[in-house]
Amino acid sequence: MSSGSKQHFKQFSIDSVQDACIALGSLISGALVHYEKYKEYSNEANALLENCDTEYIAAKDYDDINDKLLYRQHEILKLSADHQSSSFSYKDLRKLLEKKSYILTPLSDEITEILNELLDVRNWTFHNSQSLMVAAKEAAEKNIPPELKGITKIVPQLNPILIAKVERYELLMLASLTIHTKKRIEQFDAVIKSMKDDYQEMYSSIKDKSLLMASHSFSDKVQYIERPITSQLVGYQSDIVQISMAIQKSKYDGTNQAFNDWVLRFQNNPKNEDEKNF
Repeated sequence: MSSGSKQHFKQFSIDSVQDACIALGSLISGALVHYEKYKEYSNEANALLENCDTEYIAAKDYDDINDKLLYRQHEILKLSADHQSSSFSYKDLRKLLEKKSYILTPLSDEITEILNELLDVRNWTFHNSQSLMVAAKEAAEKNIPPELKGITKIVPQLNPILIAKVERYELLMLASLTIHTKKRIEQFDAVIKSMKDDYQEMYSSIKDKSLLMASHSFSDKVQYIERPITSQLVGYQSDIVQISMAIQKSKYDGTNQAFNDWVLRFQNNPKNEDEKNF
């Protein structure tokens, strides 16, 4: 990539249907990886529920699965329904692709509704600190018994600060989690199918493209093939992460010097090691 202004690298430019395929293909690839792990962890939650014969479940057993599910859900939400100036999710990308007429098929009402709900989930899980504090105050006030309303005042606990550490969960919490993940799997599956359909539509519209050899003839049907790789500390994938951080910090201008200053190389003695190792 040639050099340019630092702001130039803040966004991925979509000036052709090929660019559109690159962008959507990247979202599909990432979503599929996290979706498969989400289903795997959902199965773990179901197995834990089926094998539990007590009224409560240890916090570690519940948290270990719930934390994994939340991480994968977080990543899928970023790729599918995030909506902010620096985001690049399917929800926003598709609007752009329709505007540029790279996609002519309208988004179905079902997928639109799902994406709107996922955006609500994203907003709640990403920015719920203040809403939780307000909700806690509301819940305390609303739980005052009717006979004590008007004569009882909620007094905040200022000292000591109480730290709620869950030691066990009611089994119904785990049952609720499995129901929740089942719904999310259905939603994620529908959204990913919509993403694939859109990609196929755009890819089919490209003229003079290479075709794949199917069983009896050539085909322009998009294939999804898993490619096992080894994640390494130093290499192409590591370079992507490092340069992405530089772009976010507005410190990358596309020059070889800027690239070499940011990518991690054991043989180098980087000047800004504190910024590069994050």
